Amino acid sequence: MLQHIRLLILDLDYLVFDCALLKVQALRQSLISLADSIPQNVRLPDAMDAEEGFREYGFQWTRHLEIGLDEESLENLQQAYSLNEDRLVEAGVGKVFPGVEEFIMNCRKSNVAVALGADASRDYLLSVTDRHQLDSLFQIAFCTEEFGVGSADEMMEEIMRYAEVSFSETLVLATRPRFFQAAHNLDLLTVACGWGLHEHRGLAEADLQSLTLSQLYPAIQKADQIASQYR
Repeated sequence: MLQHIRLLILDLDYLVFDCALLKVQALRQSLISLADSIPQNVRLPDAMDAEEGFREYGFQWTRHLEIGLDEESLENLQQAYSLNEDRLVEAGVGKVFPGVEEFIMNCRKSNVAVALGADASRDYLLSVTDRHQLDSLFQIAFCTEEFGVGSADEMMEEIMRYAEVSFSETLVLATRPRFFQAAHNLDLLTVACGWGLHEHRGLAEADLQSLTLSQLYPAIQKADQIASQYR
């Protein structure tokens, strides 16, 4: 039983939704029409490249690919990628990580609110939510695209306002360094979650770590102790 924390904010991709294969397939399909524009000696991105790019740049990660495309072509790639990503979600590619649903339901039974914060477009968030029935799991869901240029800080503030909790009662569970930074800008505690990732580099920026789901609840209890003592 947690003594102080009343709200958990979970990052969607690589934490709730297993999307590595989805992102690689969407990228490959999007590059077909641009094949003639890409130099033959360029290595096309793989799953680890997709993971690193998304964790660094969020839903606009394809605009930062160094594959020999000019700015206009990269913009076209981003548009094609978003379309193919949604189509693949609707076709059933990707899934909720095993154990996540049970964890979330246990939190809700303990009167801890659970929110979904997605570094994604609204269309993508709705596609994933509808396909995998995340509405039945999460009481609150927002995405960064809804806030200016994609501000994770503003998104987290809106989630807390909606849940009617204070900063000290909120814990952010994420995989992305920019999510940790945004949370720390708001003086929120963070837990870095490593399941689903090829590379754990960058997780050290969080206050605590949980590389597997089995390690998550002890990490949350530790965060609750910290919040109770120092907040």
